[in-house]
Amino acid sequence: TLDGTLQDLSDDQVIVRRADGRTFPIPIAGLSQADQDFLKQVRLDQNRAKGFDEGPFAEAICGEWVKFPKEQFGLLFQIYGTKDLKRSKEPVPLFVHLHGAGARADDVETGKVEIAPERLIRDEQYSKTPCVVLVPTCPPDVSWGQQVPQLEKIIDTLSDSLPIDRDRIYLSGYSMGARGIGSLLESRPDHYAAGMFADGEANPEWAKTITAALWLCFSGERDIEKAKKTAEAFTAAGKLVRFEAHPDHIHNQIHWTLAKNEEVFDWIFERRRGKNSSKP
Repeated sequence: TLDGTLQDLSDDQVIVRRADGRTFPIPIAGLSQADQDFLKQVRLDQNRAKGFDEGPFAEAICGEWVKFPKEQFGLLFQIYGTKDLKRSKEPVPLFVHLHGAGARADDVETGKVEIAPERLIRDEQYSKTPCVVLVPTCPPDVSWGQQVPQLEKIIDTLSDSLPIDRDRIYLSGYSMGARGIGSLLESRPDHYAAGMFADGEANPEWAKTITAALWLCFSGERDIEKAKKTAEAFTAAGKLVRFEAHPDHIHNQIHWTLAKNEEVFDWIFERRRGKNSSKP
């Protein structure tokens, strides 16, 4: 063993400085698996830090929606981020929105941006909550629940390629999309910071495992009572939740209602993974 600090890292060796100032080049292949895993994470973090200037998504951070075809990552998707993000000294949040059933498509040119991400990127809001926005497109004749592995692959690829704050990954969904973010939360209960549900299917059982803060917004055409029980279960478990019932609204109104709420984005972007207790 050698006790020292990491000085430099290349593809096949690491330079370690001992306390007496001497440096030692060490082949990575000769290190323990734990040390190799550590160096792999160091290299990943170095690449992430440069992700706005180089890498697979650097040119897409340009202040416009940029679309990626299904062949690259298994799903059509588009991302948005302004060049101002490149000046950020801290990692930035990732906001993921899943659309409703009516926006399903198999053509990269058809991908639809619904009201929630559209309002988020408007100058007045985006200046307060700068982030990378991800809007995937679900293929026809399937649901988001069947696309969880593909969605997680895209989310993880973005998180590994750009300086994304892993404690500030936010989910948003309308109708089928809200059910989809429920599936993402069930798959990785402690991976996300918060979720915006517009007329999905809330489940009180989530309170047992899911750590994300939730904002639940439901119309009279959905199961308001079950959503209310979900909010009550989260509150009883000491977890952070907001609940809105709009019994006079029809289903197609509800994502507009949620996205136009002046509080919702500020509330969501204040959340941090693992720090969503409703108790002081």
